[in-house]
Amino acid sequence: MSHELEINQAGEANMVWTDKVPWHGLGTEMDPEAGAIAWMKAANLDWTIHKQPMLTELPNGTKVVVEGKRGDELGVLVRDYGTGEFNTEADVFGPVGPDWVPVQNEEVFSFMEKFCKAGRMKMHTCGALKGGTEIWALCKYREDFEIIPGEEMKGYLLFHSPHVWGKSSSIRNTLTRVVCNNTLTAAMRQHGGMFRMPHVQAFDIEVQEAAEEAVGLANAQTEDFAQIIQLLANKPAADEMVQEYLTKVYQSKLLDQRELENDKTPLVDDFNPSTEAAYDAIKFAPGHALKTTKGTWWGAFNGVTYYEDHLRISHQDDSNVLHSAWFGSGARRKSKALDLAVEYAKAA
Repeated sequence: MSHELEINQAGEANMVWTDKVPWHGLGTEMDPEAGAIAWMKAANLDWTIHKQPMLTELPNGTKVVVEGKRGDELGVLVRDYGTGEFNTEADVFGPVGPDWVPVQNEEVFSFMEKFCKAGRMKMHTCGALKGGTEIWALCKYREDFEIIPGEEMKGYLLFHSPHVWGKSSSIRNTLTRVVCNNTLTAAMRQHGGMFRMPHVQAFDIEVQEAAEEAVGLANAQTEDFAQIIQLLANKPAADEMVQEYLTKVYQSKLLDQRELENDKTPLVDDFNPSTEAAYDAIKFAPGHALKTTKGTWWGAFNGVTYYEDHLRISHQDDSNVLHSAWFGSGARRKSKALDLAVEYAKAA
């Protein structure tokens, strides 16, 4: 998987990590007990974001503030390190609407600090993506757990804070399957599986309390997710059904086309590269031979997650893969694949 980490002027990635060297080999190692604010500074995220008026110059040289159709003032986001120096290319993020409210990086890391100080979690990774416009902070729950025999899981809390007009900040619980490091979004059911906060309100005490409550509910709901994993691991998945399952994930229109043409040939003959790669991953991804994985719907689902997390290549922008697997289309495909796997397992 390619990275899209922001690289600073010193040529270093704005990322801090602990435990194992990241797959891309970039970033700075940090003591997980140092605290979230120290991590923020080590990742070069110790800056603020401001909304400034959006100006334009007319052909006659007159400068005007750009307004929306309703007379509302539009703006542009500017990153401020507090030094008085600005880089036009690097520190101007983009336009925002009149109601946009910033969530400062320090607010994000102060929120994560609460969980670290309470002893429930420790910092794991944090950094900046897409030129600093998207910030993440990942905390790991201190205790690993085993949902089914031989399947060790690690739990994380992921805070995603985009400094982008039209994108919401979000907090979600995520599980990682240790044997292959696949990410399995779980639990947080508020607003489609996570806590979301649009940039039209401040990340104040009231909102933080609501977020903390959602995190607490997510921990309890991890038990529900454990039951789903147990269901998938105990239900056999016939190869013909797995082919149909993957087609629904990656090539849903193909099934309708084949039905119209009364095509009875094996679905695998019409797989596109993504479907084929996920199909192959079921058979060779780490952990594929485990009793709970081989020939089960748990194995079929993990073929999708392994492909999305470790094998996918973006033909438009290879650096977009990490973002896709965590927050974008890859994450949505994994969610769809989980729902479909549960449907097939219940019918098996």
